[in-house]
Amino acid sequence: MSKRIQLPVVAICGRPNVGKSTLYNRLTGKQRAIIHDLEGITRDRHAAKVTWHEYHFELVDTGGIVEHPEDAIVQKMQDQVRMALDDATVIIFVVDGQQDLTRVDYELRDELFKLGKPVVLVTNKIDNPEMEVLRHNFHELGLGEPYAVSSGHGLGIEEFMEAVAEHLPKLEELPEEENDDRIKVAIIGKPNVGKSSFVNAILGEERSIVDETAGTTRDAIDIDFHWEGRDYLLIDTAGMRKKAGIREMVEHFSVSRSLRAVRRADVCLVMVDATDGISEQDKRILGYVYEQGTGMILVYTKWDLIDDKEERFQQLQDELEFKMPHLKYIPHITVSNVTRQRLLKAFDIVDRIAESAEKRISTNELNKFMLDVRDKHRPSSQKGKYAKILYATQAGVKPTTFVLFVNQKRLFHFSYLRYIENQLRDKYKFEGVPIHLELREETQEKSQ
Repeated sequence: MSKRIQLPVVAICGRPNVGKSTLYNRLTGKQRAIIHDLEGITRDRHAAKVTWHEYHFELVDTGGIVEHPEDAIVQKMQDQVRMALDDATVIIFVVDGQQDLTRVDYELRDELFKLGKPVVLVTNKIDNPEMEVLRHNFHELGLGEPYAVSSGHGLGIEEFMEAVAEHLPKLEELPEEENDDRIKVAIIGKPNVGKSSFVNAILGEERSIVDETAGTTRDAIDIDFHWEGRDYLLIDTAGMRKKAGIREMVEHFSVSRSLRAVRRADVCLVMVDATDGISEQDKRILGYVYEQGTGMILVYTKWDLIDDKEERFQQLQDELEFKMPHLKYIPHITVSNVTRQRLLKAFDIVDRIAESAEKRISTNELNKFMLDVRDKHRPSSQKGKYAKILYATQAGVKPTTFVLFVNQKRLFHFSYLRYIENQLRDKYKFEGVPIHLELREETQEKSQ
């Protein structure tokens, strides 16, 4: 297992809509944070590892500081910002270079003074050299040289990053990103099913903002987690609402990020409200994970609200087998974010599924297995023509895919393919991993 190195933290802060997330995306080199003209888009903390010349650090994007939080969610956003600033080695204070300073800017400046940490002042939205003179208006903050930057166009980045680097240590040993052995675990499900509460209960801190309002989480958040000698990357995602319920463009981006998280993950924890059972939207989410070939666990949340637990558990089992019989192989577990019941037990299952997702069967062994499968149950025939598997090989993992070279694809009924899948699962213990069977026609002469 590669050694984890504690990186220095660089936190970005400022008022809403001054370009913090655009700067974050510029420095990370990817569209990691959702950007929109509306205020308050960034709610949770985003973090990414960044390399700039010989310096390596963790960059943290935060929500905008406001003077009077109007509701519980905005208040929790403010708490998240303060937590990020407390953890920071260096702070980047972003102001809008095209606007006058506000009372919030001065109040945030005073807060930063009290922290006693290095602060680099960035005057953003200076989109051409003629506008650079505007940066001098911000000397009055008393934070040293204001660096003129256009995060949208990439202007001035080199100069201000040199100022940041002055406060960063040079690491003797570099992080081994190429050998990332973390198990990537995406926490997905409908809005308000308890995804962020699960993450917070696991971590023992409010890392993701939690509120009863559906849609509180707007972006996918990557969080490192270490448990019993294993490293995990938890991906907390926005609720996946059905298309008809998506009203805002921001929510469209959120769902898109959640779908991307499924594709990135080694294992998905699909959260389902135990008090509601499997809805049509839950079926769509499970179906998407299956199509992507990602390993999954069905996690029934809010178990503390269930009175007759034995009866309800049996009902949920029957419901899954009735509504999605092809997914009955998925392990399932009941949890409570309130009592923390069985939360960490889920990671024992995650480990097993992650191992199954990497499993490969040699071609020689696989073809011997296929002969045994045929002897146990011969495929049906059509007009005297029998379905034949001429040759089989495992094409890859993630998704786990087997290619069957056959005489005629039309002769293979889906029930017989399901039988082959179940036999593979029983023999080789592909726990929680979708198995994709691909048929390719090939004449017997070619195969010999």
